[in-house]
Amino acid sequence: MKPVFKWIIGIVASLLIIVAVGAWYLSRHWKPILDAQLKEAIINATDSLYLIGYDGLDFNLITGNASIKNLRLMADSNRYGQLELLEQAPDNVYQINIANLRIRRFHPRRVLTDRKLHIEDIVIDTPTIHVINKYHYYNDTVTTKRDDRTLYQRISGILREVSVSRIAFNDIHFKFTKKTDSTRKETVLHNLNVQVSDILIDSLSQFDTERFYHTRAIDVDMPGLRYETPDSFYYVSLDRLQIATHYKQVKLLGLTYAPRMGKAEYFRRKQEAKDMVALTFPAIRLEDIDLQEFVRSQKVYAGSLHIDSGSVAIANDLRYPKKSTNKIGKSPHQQLLKLKQPIRVDSVLLNNVDISYSEVGKKYGEEGVITFDRTSGVFRNVTNDSLTLLRNKTMVADVTSYLMNTGKVHVEFAFDLLDPRGAYTYKGSLGPMNGRPLNRILTPLLNAEVASANIKGVRFDVEADDYRSRGSLRFDYDNMRLRVLTDDENGGKSSKKVVSFIANNFIINDSNPDANGVYHTGRINYVRPATYSFFKMLWQSLLQGVKECAGISAERERRLMNAAEEAKKASEKTGGFFKRVFGKKEKTDSQ
Repeated sequence: MKPVFKWIIGIVASLLIIVAVGAWYLSRHWKPILDAQLKEAIINATDSLYLIGYDGLDFNLITGNASIKNLRLMADSNRYGQLELLEQAPDNVYQINIANLRIRRFHPRRVLTDRKLHIEDIVIDTPTIHVINKYHYYNDTVTTKRDDRTLYQRISGILREVSVSRIAFNDIHFKFTKKTDSTRKETVLHNLNVQVSDILIDSLSQFDTERFYHTRAIDVDMPGLRYETPDSFYYVSLDRLQIATHYKQVKLLGLTYAPRMGKAEYFRRKQEAKDMVALTFPAIRLEDIDLQEFVRSQKVYAGSLHIDSGSVAIANDLRYPKKSTNKIGKSPHQQLLKLKQPIRVDSVLLNNVDISYSEVGKKYGEEGVITFDRTSGVFRNVTNDSLTLLRNKTMVADVTSYLMNTGKVHVEFAFDLLDPRGAYTYKGSLGPMNGRPLNRILTPLLNAEVASANIKGVRFDVEADDYRSRGSLRFDYDNMRLRVLTDDENGGKSSKKVVSFIANNFIINDSNPDANGVYHTGRINYVRPATYSFFKMLWQSLLQGVKECAGISAERERRLMNAAEEAKKASEKTGGFFKRVFGKKEKTDSQ
């Protein structure tokens, strides 16, 4: 080997040894310096409220790797008490523990030469975050001078650029405690995972509309949670929450709102006829959501909300007393306007949702059920945002469902969100169906049944507000026969033949057009009782039109039903007479 190469190799080797020894020395002796600087920075930044501690700090200048074990950020309770006496204590106090914090590929050379800080990876394992909230009245009145500088402006005196390729928060445990003088409420979240990608802070990134607070993407994955309502009647559970800022998407999987007990126990404990509600939605997702606006002002602005399948089940038991409350001004579109949460969703899309209402009748004690199956549709301009309503005050809905899973129902709604009387319109249709499936609601509640009915179609067009609905209804049908029932000795049901005969031949037209070829159009002019809900008003308004189409005026119904009752009594007396006569004859013959 030539001497020149020996010299080159020797020089390179010597330089490597010097660098390695220097790096080792700096890494070893920078630890106490860095430790002191970290603790002093935390104390100064938090007015001595917080202290920092850890069990191990490793730093390697050659590899650019660092790690901290059991990192702890702790509030000094003595200092917090002093701040409370001075009326300077914050409402929120944080306790943070991190099992392991790792930094990979930190490049100090670029900090020194280019004033640019780049880190490849930051991994934070099993952080525990506890936020303790205690209200202090003086924080409502204290005026704090805000620092309106951008994040880049705050660091630009030290660094020109900060970039981190990835930050991973693994298995976060979060607890929020709200303390008052007499209560302590806690919300706990476990196993939360957050991935942050491509963080960039420089002179241009703050203007990049594709970034979310200087990041290219934040992905949040939170597994199941369960919350029980304070009244102990309901719970809310969620299988998984997923947030993806890059796609502007939020997903809720396995959402359930349901009672914590069965129907019988629910109404026994309530002691009133109040709706029991159970909601189940396997998947709900918000698309094109403005997450920056939500973080900045807690406003929910989104392009669309998708509800893919699910069920809505409402039940009531009228054997219990019902509290009469004024329902005026409490229709769904009016309740939307009263929400404290600002909302603007361009479209809400339902897909294959099953809706049911069941009711135990007061008179017969049996449960009737009506269902609207496979409900799909779209609601547009779902908002309570005042500026949006100035541009468009109408929320519209186009919904399709299947009554008793057989007759196709199509309804179009239009709600005037700015009308003080809650004005709205609805028009729609019911397609051909057999009337017998309606016995699931008629028989338990009215002790009557549809013996036969060929429903050819229903069409309606109604204008309504809080107080009245007006419109028209067309009901095409033939071969309608009703059967009025009575309970027999064996616990079954049998027909009241006389009453059924009178109803079918004198009260109800068996077809429309009727036997004389006259077509009956239902006129709707329904005055809403103040205690009726929005949906009950809809049903009663349509029922008024159906009864007119069937030839049942209020006066005719009252007069003929009185006649039917008299005929029933006469039949019972006559039947009793013949029964006694023939009963005695049979008895004499047997003797």
